[in-house]
Amino acid sequence: MDINHQAKAKRWFKALAELGPDLPEEYGKHLCDGVWELRLIIQHHQHRFLYSFWKDLIVVANAFLKKSAEVPKAEIEKSQKAMADWILRRGWEDL
Repeated sequence: MDINHQAKAKRWFKALAELGPDLPEEYGKHLCDGVWELRLIIQHHQHRFLYSFWKDLIVVANAFLKKSAEVPKAEIEKSQKAMADWILRRGWEDL
């Protein structure tokens, strides 16, 4: 991302940290099975960040430029696998 795109993304990540699941739906929404989407449109680029909540953390598991009307199922599955791997590698599933 260029520096301007990064600045806007940073602002919305701060808002996500403050609001969590209460982020306005035009910027974030629940997709399925614990996967949420942060949507940022910057200069006609549709950036998508897929994340999950874990305890008091927000874990961004996948990011991509969206080119279709819906979030591709493969991107959701990639996010779910990354999150499962993240939990497994840290051994936090028993906490």
